[in-house]
Amino acid sequence: MDRPGYTRRMDFDEIQYEQLVHTGIAAVKGNDREQARRLLFKATEMKPTDPEPWLWLSATTDDAEEQRDYLEHAVAADPGNAAARRGLVLLSDKLDRTRLLEEGQGVAPRAPSEPEEAITAQVFTCPQCGGMMKFAPEKEALLCEFCGYAQQPENIPAADSSEQVLDFVLPTTRGHRWAEAQHRLTCEQCGSVSTLPSGRTASECPYCGSRRLIESAETAELVEPQAIGLAQFDEQAAARRVRDWLGRGWFIPDDLRKLALTSAIRPAYYPFWTFDGTLGLGWSCEVNQGGSRSPDWVMRSGVEYEMFDDVLVPGLRALTKIDLSRVEPFELKKVVEFKPEHLAGWTALTYDIPLADASLKAREKVARRVRQQLHNRVEVGRQVRNLQSGATSWSGQTYKYVLLPLWVGSYRYRGHRYWVLVNGQTGKVSGVKPNDPFKAYGIVASLTATLILVGVLLLYLAFYLGWLKP
Repeated sequence: MDRPGYTRRMDFDEIQYEQLVHTGIAAVKGNDREQARRLLFKATEMKPTDPEPWLWLSATTDDAEEQRDYLEHAVAADPGNAAARRGLVLLSDKLDRTRLLEEGQGVAPRAPSEPEEAITAQVFTCPQCGGMMKFAPEKEALLCEFCGYAQQPENIPAADSSEQVLDFVLPTTRGHRWAEAQHRLTCEQCGSVSTLPSGRTASECPYCGSRRLIESAETAELVEPQAIGLAQFDEQAAARRVRDWLGRGWFIPDDLRKLALTSAIRPAYYPFWTFDGTLGLGWSCEVNQGGSRSPDWVMRSGVEYEMFDDVLVPGLRALTKIDLSRVEPFELKKVVEFKPEHLAGWTALTYDIPLADASLKAREKVARRVRQQLHNRVEVGRQVRNLQSGATSWSGQTYKYVLLPLWVGSYRYRGHRYWVLVNGQTGKVSGVKPNDPFKAYGIVASLTATLILVGVLLLYLAFYLGWLKP
């Protein structure tokens, strides 16, 4: 790196530094590159931890290696600097420039009024008899429902190689688009035309029952799944779990399990995002370096780091936090590399929460957790007051688009419908159950009477032992 000569000052002058940076930026905008380099280099020597002069230095050269060097210095000074990270991504050959968004530009909702034409990307038929094939979770194989032919796909664990670098997708349209359109599909097997709801990517023809994957101009613009958590049981096993769940609970009616009419519960692979990375959270506080009798409060500051792994964010707005919290956790360490065969005979949905929005939700989740724990992580064993959290920085962020199995259904009891949800990996059941008010009142009354009786006995014992006097 060819740097002009300078004399380094031992003391730091903030006003002079600001003047150097502002004048250097003005020189860049005026296309006076030599002057800009001289001023900005001097600024980096005065304050090498400020990313701004390094960032503007990248605009003083057309050499890609020099630009990368300056931008890497900027990211090293501030890992969360979005402009520097974007610049590095633009220099990478891993960026899809055909979908690149201008800085600050977003993707507006399309709100299509008519269904879009779709094509059948893949139909799952038996190579021996032409019958329909379905992926059987208990055998982890494609099975023909007519001749019994089995086809074993290779289930490769989704290792770290399946993680995608977040910075390579966020600047593109793929990072900001979501499923919005209904699709009109002509079945290749029977010729019937059907309309599929928004977000359906794997389905079954309602007329001939053929199983197929679906592609369209919309799905081509979306992120493709990298991993899938395979369902671990069939419909009968899911129904048994629901029946068992209906029979548990203190306040439920005694006849709930007997009279509940369970509708067919439908399986589907639902979209989720997972995120990995490192958070740096700045903090400041006062620490007592003296004793309790003669306190000596001294200001301290620093950065607390948190490495996070598989932070889960749902890809559908319809999946609420309450719904998920009741059926979590999912077995994210058991997901395998996604293959189209895994969806044979199963419904699959795509996301309506784009990657960009999901990444913000993940950051909020991680930052909130670290802030809640900050008092127990900073200056451990010392008396602290006025603890404040500061700016956040993010580095090494990666993501996976994962399909996870859920069984969704409902049941009727005494004229009312109640929804139920089953985790397709673990079998954990969640939903709403009616309460028997008389049983609830009875249990509360019994507990109240028991507490009163215990209180009377303790009072009598106290009088008997002489602890209290009449």
